Amino acid sequence: MFEQFTKEARFAVIQAQEEARDLAHTWIGSEHLLVAVAAQEGAPGAVTLARLGITPAACRAALTPAGPLDAGDAEALRALGIDLDAVRARAEERFGPGALGPREEEPARTRRRGLPFGRHRGGAKGSRSHIPFTPRAKKALERSLREALARKDNRIGLEHVLLGVLHPEDAVTAGVLRRLGTDPATVRAGLVADLDRAA
Repeated sequence: MFEQFTKEARFAVIQAQEEARDLAHTWIGSEHLLVAVAAQEGAPGAVTLARLGITPAACRAALTPAGPLDAGDAEALRALGIDLDAVRARAEERFGPGALGPREEEPARTRRRGLPFGRHRGGAKGSRSHIPFTPRAKKALERSLREALARKDNRIGLEHVLLGVLHPEDAVTAGVLRRLGTDPATVRAGLVADLDRAA
């Protein structure tokens, strides 16, 4: 399937890995694909996102926790009957280590920019560990193929990747979009209208 992706769509898939790495995530989710599409300035899909105010920086901010929870936060939650350590353990069990952001003793990673197609500055290819795609991200990429077929396009472009990410059952991407003041249906309608105008 990957051979049917345009150069821009392939780059977005690779960039999603960099976005996950830069956010110190141990997984590549559909939310990382969303950031990577938004980062492809001027490309179909990215233009729609930009028009709706969905920028790469805004997406990254929506994916970054507000800050580490400290002892005061834990005490306030405990007063409400919520055990912060139990919530953190459950979130990490479900979504992977660091799901609630770095703990206080873990330094936040600084933003790095990778080079295209798996090349990295200052190191040999493969010098960093592999980050797996979540089932959600895999489904989004599979849906991108279906979206291209439904639109009778002979390749999978960035716009199809975005359409694949905008599935209503993808609660993570829907949550990111809600934090940015919109929802998957609105973005999808805007993208389809833009594509229809361009056709």
